[in-house]
Amino acid sequence: MAELEGDFADAGNDDSTKQKVEPSLDFMNRQIVNSWSKDTATNGTASTEKSKKREGSKGGERDSKRLKRSGPEKIDATPPSGFTLRDLGGVDNVKGQLKDHLVLPLLYPEEYTERKIPIPRGVLLHGPPGCGKTVISRAFAASLGVPFIEILGPSVVSGMSGESEKQIREHFDRAKEVAPCLIFIDEIDVIAPKRDSAQSQMEKRIVAQLLISMDSLAMEKNNGKPVIVLAATNRPDSLDPALRRGGRFDTEINMGVPNESMRELILKALTREPRLSDDVDFGVLAKKTAGFVGADLKDLVSKAGTWSMDKFREALEKQAAEEETEMDVDGSDAIKGSQMDDSIERLIRRVKERKDQARPTGFENTAISMEAFEAVLPTIVPSSKREGFATVPDTTWRDVGALEKVRAELQMAIVEPIKNPQRFRAVGITAATGVLLWGPPGCGKTLLAKAVAAESKANFISVKGPELLNKYVGESERALRQVFMRARSSVPCVIFFDELDALVPKRSSELHEASARVVNTLLTELDGLSTREGIYLIAATNRPDMIDDAMLRPGRLETLLYVQLPGPQERVDILKAQIQQKGGIVNPELAAVAARDACQNFSGADLESLLRKAGQNALVRGADKVEEIDLITAASNIKPSVGNIEHYNNLRTRFETKLW
Repeated sequence: MAELEGDFADAGNDDSTKQKVEPSLDFMNRQIVNSWSKDTATNGTASTEKSKKREGSKGGERDSKRLKRSGPEKIDATPPSGFTLRDLGGVDNVKGQLKDHLVLPLLYPEEYTERKIPIPRGVLLHGPPGCGKTVISRAFAASLGVPFIEILGPSVVSGMSGESEKQIREHFDRAKEVAPCLIFIDEIDVIAPKRDSAQSQMEKRIVAQLLISMDSLAMEKNNGKPVIVLAATNRPDSLDPALRRGGRFDTEINMGVPNESMRELILKALTREPRLSDDVDFGVLAKKTAGFVGADLKDLVSKAGTWSMDKFREALEKQAAEEETEMDVDGSDAIKGSQMDDSIERLIRRVKERKDQARPTGFENTAISMEAFEAVLPTIVPSSKREGFATVPDTTWRDVGALEKVRAELQMAIVEPIKNPQRFRAVGITAATGVLLWGPPGCGKTLLAKAVAAESKANFISVKGPELLNKYVGESERALRQVFMRARSSVPCVIFFDELDALVPKRSSELHEASARVVNTLLTELDGLSTREGIYLIAATNRPDMIDDAMLRPGRLETLLYVQLPGPQERVDILKAQIQQKGGIVNPELAAVAARDACQNFSGADLESLLRKAGQNALVRGADKVEEIDLITAASNIKPSVGNIEHYNNLRTRFETKLW
C-alpha cells in the first residue's frame, strides 16, 4: 500500500514530468487522487495496525505455546493416595509377582549394584477389561511411596509433529530426576502398536522413542538410581514385538477372569467398609457370578447399596404418609398437586423436619442384606459376556435327565481335572485335551457342554462354528486365535465349538484355500505349541465323517462320545427334567407317557416340542392345566425329527469310543 500511495502522490503532484492537462480536468483529478490518497493512508494505517495486532496476538500465542513447551510445568510425581493393596482380593499371585519385581529393586537398589545384577526394567500387565490392572498398579505405587509418574496412552498422542515423542522424553527425563521412580503407562497399545501395521510415520516414531527411552533407564546411565516401567493393556498381541523383548518389558503378568474362589475373595475385599447383614453368603454370590471380573463385582456391591437405599427411601415415604394420615395433616388450604408432587413434598418434610424421629421398622441399621445382592444380580451383564463368554451357572446334571454313561465320561475327562488336578498328577497322567460329542440332532449335546462347564465352575466360551468365518482374508484365523487368547486369560476355561463340521471340514483339492487356513489354524492351536494347560475343548457335530481326520487324532479331540437317541426310561427322565425346569406346573407323573411306543425315536428336542404342543391342546380344550390326553394327542401328531437312524448306526462302528 505504501508503494501505491507514493506513486499516486507523485502522479498527483509532479507537474513538470507529466503532460499538461486541461485545468478543470486537472483540478478534478487532483481532488480525486488526493482524497483517495488520504483514505488509503488512513485505511492502510488502520489495517496495518490491525494486522500487526493480529500478527502480534498470533505471535504472542505462538510464543507462549513455544515457551510453554520449551519450559513445561513440572510433571507431577506424587505417589497416588486412596489406594491400598488390602482393597484388592483374589489376586495374590499377581501381588506376589509384583512384589518380586518392584519392592527390592526400587527400595533397596544398592543390593543389586553390589551383586552386579540388572534390575527389572519393565512389567507388562495384560488381561480383559475390568480385571484390576490399573488399580493394582496404583495400589502398589501408594504402598511403596516412591515417586509415581502416570502416562495415559491417548494423552501423549498429539497431532503436531514431534510433540508426542517430546512428551514421552519429558516424562522419562522427569522420572530419572526423581528416581527411584515408578512409571505407569495405561493403555500402552495406543502409543506402541506394531510398526509394520502402523497407519502413519508418527506412530512409528512414537514406538521408536519409547524403545529408546526404555533403554535409557539402565542404572549405570542414571547414577545407580532405579526407574521401573509398569504398563497395562487389554491387547498384548497388538504391541510392537520390540517392546516385549528382554531388557524392556521382559516380565508379563496375565490378569485373567477370576474363578469362583477368587470372586469370593474379591467380594470380601470390596465389602470391607460397607456394613453387611449376617445373611450375606459370599460363597453363594461367588457361585452366581460366573464370568464377573473385579469391575463387575464392584458394580454389584454398589448397586446392592443403592437398592437398599431405595428401600429405605420407600420406607420413609410410607412412614411419613401414615403419620400425616393420623395427624390429618393434608394441607386442606393448600393447592394439591399430582401424586408424585405430594410424595416428593412428603419425603422432604420427613427428612428435613423430622430427621430425629425413629427409623422405619426393619431399617434400624444401615446393613446391606443378601436380598439386595440377589435383587440386583440379574440386572448386571458381566464384561466377559460382552467379550464373547457365555456364563451358564444354572445348567446342572439334573437338567440333562439321561445319558448316564456320557455324563460319567465327561465327568472324568473335564470336570475332575478342573476340580481335583492333584489326583491326575498323583498317577502321572494329564487330562484329555478334547472331547467330541456327536450324534443325531436334538439329543442334548449343547446342553451337556453347558452342564460340564457349570459343574466344573469353569469359565465357558461358546463358539458357533459358522460365526467365526469371515469373507476377508485372515479375519477367520484371527478370530480363532482370539478365542484361544481369551481362554488363556480365563483359565480354567471350557471352549465349546458347536457345529464343528462347518469350521474344520476335510481338506482336499476342492476345499477353498481360506477354509483350509482356518483348519490349519485350529490344528496348530490344539497342537500344544502354545500353552494349553487349563483349557478344555468340547465340540459337537451331527456329521463326524465331514470333519478333517487330523482333528480326531489323540492329543486333539481324542475322546469321541456318541450321544444317541434316548431309550424309553431315558425319555421319561428327560421329560421330567423339562417339566421341572418349567416350574412343575405340569404333573411330573405324566412324564410316563414318554415311554409309550408313540414316542419311539423321539429326541430331547422332540420331547420339548411334545410338552409345548400338549399345552396348546389343553388351551384348545379350554382346560387350565395339561392332562394325559393332551400329551397322548400331541405325541400322535409329532413326527420324530431324526429320520435316518441307520446312518448313525453305521457311523458308530467307525467313530464311537467304547465307554468303560
